[in-house]
Amino acid sequence: MEKIFNKRNLLTCALLLPLIAIAEVLLFFLKLPAWPVMVCMVSFFLAEQEREKLPHIVLGGALGELSCLILNLAFIPLIWLPLFGDAARFAGVVVFVLIFVGLIVLLLGVLPRFFNSFAFLFFLAATLGYKSDTVPELLAKLPLPLVWIAETLAGGTLIILGCVGIGTVVKKAVTK
Repeated sequence: MEKIFNKRNLLTCALLLPLIAIAEVLLFFLKLPAWPVMVCMVSFFLAEQEREKLPHIVLGGALGELSCLILNLAFIPLIWLPLFGDAARFAGVVVFVLIFVGLIVLLLGVLPRFFNSFAFLFFLAATLGYKSDTVPELLAKLPLPLVWIAETLAGGTLIILGCVGIGTVVKKAVTK
């Protein structure tokens, strides 16, 4: 039982769960999808809570979401469809994904804050949300990926910083 109900776990829950709840409620009332912010938080935990990974997560995430925008508003309608027609739409998506993953592999050593696994994760999430997410009327004229990019950069940074703060508080409390 000590492995479950110890000071570290209980304090982490007491601080992390309200952070998640506040973020979810705030985004709900703003009529914004919560996934960009929550994927930032999950990515931070997957990166073993390394503070240095914050820029990799939010900048890579923003690049992934921007790539969804490029795919849907430029590559497919302006390049792929005029050349190959609507019947080849799926092939165009596959070609774009291959190009994007190739760029991640090639540029990871040069621009790791942008071209990384987080970029691809956010690209995949954005493509799933592209046709289903909605935003408030005030933002309705913006392409969804621009809203997601703003959420990732601002909300993602804030929630990761909140997690960093929680980790610092918990560490200090447990070492006393």
